[in-house]
Amino acid sequence: MRPFAFVEPTSLGEVIRQLAAGGGQACPIAGGSDLLGLLKDDVVAYDRLVSLAGLEDLRQIREEGDGLRMGALVTLAQLEYDPRLQGPYRLLAEAARSVAMPEIRHQGTLGGNLCQRPRCFYYRHALTPCLKKGGVDCPALESPYQAYLSIMGGHGCYSVHASDLAPPLLALGAEVSIAGPSGVRTLPLERFFAGPERDVRRENVLAADEVLTAVTVPAAPPAWRGTYLKARERTAGDFPLVSVAVGYALDAGRIGQARLVLGGIAPVPWRSPEAEALLEGQTPSPTLAARAAAAALSGAQPLAHNAFKVEIGHAVVERAIMAVAATLRGQ
Repeated sequence: MRPFAFVEPTSLGEVIRQLAAGGGQACPIAGGSDLLGLLKDDVVAYDRLVSLAGLEDLRQIREEGDGLRMGALVTLAQLEYDPRLQGPYRLLAEAARSVAMPEIRHQGTLGGNLCQRPRCFYYRHALTPCLKKGGVDCPALESPYQAYLSIMGGHGCYSVHASDLAPPLLALGAEVSIAGPSGVRTLPLERFFAGPERDVRRENVLAADEVLTAVTVPAAPPAWRGTYLKARERTAGDFPLVSVAVGYALDAGRIGQARLVLGGIAPVPWRSPEAEALLEGQTPSPTLAARAAAAALSGAQPLAHNAFKVEIGHAVVERAIMAVAATLRGQ
């Protein structure tokens, strides 16, 4: 690992000043479960790491109005066990529980999970040039190791966003708060992520002197329920091959307020308005679930060695839709 300075501010303002003074060579660090691996493997290098550990306010989950505000330093274990993440919010607890193993969940944070870097083998290999590291092409296109690559296109880079928390948060209509030298700005979570068509070297809109501080989810309808399902190579401690967050309410047996967001299949979390529209006003059934799955993946453009992810996606979406129906009918 290359040498770096480690600073420990005690206020958000000082964090921002330290990042701004870094000239692009400073990076915030929270749990460090992703960043430290990148540093050790020499994939990234910074002159200065700015610790967020002293910002106690960012460790809190608070009720705001009828919704929830979760600080960026809230751990995955907190999300897994917090009693407020029940009912409409339970799918977020399910997603947190699916991440890695307990040791990681007690260290990893909400903000870190949303801001993690790609799991692409070639990006993670320090000796392999790729577009995300300033190279001229994507070596993954000629590789047989494409399980963790996009099936929805990629604008030259086919790495996927591996966050488990992003799909359920998008399904819940989350917003993020971002602090920087000009103050705090808020934007919908779906606008936080940035695909390679915008900047191939980044996955989100954070500037070098900005910090993700909180995620807020609005009040969900009391009768709305959702679930998060994840297909992976290993039963524990693995990233998603394909994941999905599905939620809706039932009114007189018919679906309303449907949300369907896929993960692990594209450079950004992939919401499907087509599948949501198809579900609206319909009665849940295996036939409807299969049609919605087909709609959600209708734009799939698999690479030479990952077409199997399309079939997995169909199965996961169908199971999730029917699982929500079973939950609502069992109440």
